[in-house]
Order: sequence, then C-alpha cells, then structure tokens
Amino acid sequence: MVGLTGLLMVLVACGSRTPGATPTQSLPLSASSSSSAAEHDALVAYRGMWSAFVEAGKTSDPDAPDLRKYASDDALKLIVSGLVTNRDQRKVILGDLAIDPKITAVKPAGKPVEVSVLDCVNDEKWLEHKASGGLVDDVPGGKHRTTATVKLTADGWKVSRFDLGNESC
Repeated sequence: MVGLTGLLMVLVACGSRTPGATPTQSLPLSASSSSSAAEHDALVAYRGMWSAFVEAGKTSDPDAPDLRKYASDDALKLIVSGLVTNRDQRKVILGDLAIDPKITAVKPAGKPVEVSVLDCVNDEKWLEHKASGGLVDDVPGGKHRTTATVKLTADGWKVSRFDLGNESC
C-alpha cells in the first residue's frame, strides 16, 4: 500500500489545496466573531496537522515537534503510530498531499470549543517509498472522504481525531 492509505490502514486493522496554507473559506454574515475566529483557527490547526504529517513522513519522524503543535489525542496517536511503523519498516512518504477542508459544525455556537471538518484528502501523489529509494509498490493513492474533530485546548486549537474513510470523494 502507498501513501496515507498504506500508513493508516495498518493502524485501522490493528479553499487551498496545500496543507498549511491560509484558509480562504467565506463565512456567513450571521456567524458571530467568536465563531468565525474558531472556524479560522480550527482550519489553521487542521491544515497545520497535515503539513506537519507530510514533513514528518519524509523521514518517518514520530518525534517531529509540529505534530504536537497541531494534533492531540487520537489524531496524534494515529499519526505517531503510523510513523513509527514506517520507520521500523524503513519506509518514508514522499510527494504532495492535497486537502480541501470545509467546516460542518461549530459547538457551541456562542463560544466554540469544538469544530467538525469534512475533507477530501487526496494522496494520489503522496506515496510510500523505501528509505533506500524507489516506490514500495505501484499501487496509486486515492481520494478519501475524511472527517475530523478540532478542539480548543489549553495550548490552542488541535485536531483531536480524524477518520480517513474508505469511500472516495
């Protein structure tokens, strides 16, 4: 298996399309300023998590500090476990990952502490390679319907969990 699918399938069994880019989502006029700020900050954390994951994947570094800056709880455990597995198997993930997240819910509306995100994660060009060079296999990546929960923590907004769906988007 390749890319994100390969990395995360092991664990399951046991606006801008560039991660880290500034979100460009329009907000409805009725959104409160705290809700707008929460949506913005949650998307920054979500994009930051993927950007940190892509960077850590280049060397299979489970200790990459930016992972902990943007992810916590189950999301962090899933990413770190996958990177440890890849490191142990002498694999790295190289290439580009495309995301296009959208906010689906903000809770509670008045003073948000949790934001739900829906995305189509495209790992067609983010593929597993042998650390010594060359692709692990010739199976292409794909597009995955992904949901995520981003929560306000004492250290700011962090992705607490995400589910990479089997269905395409």
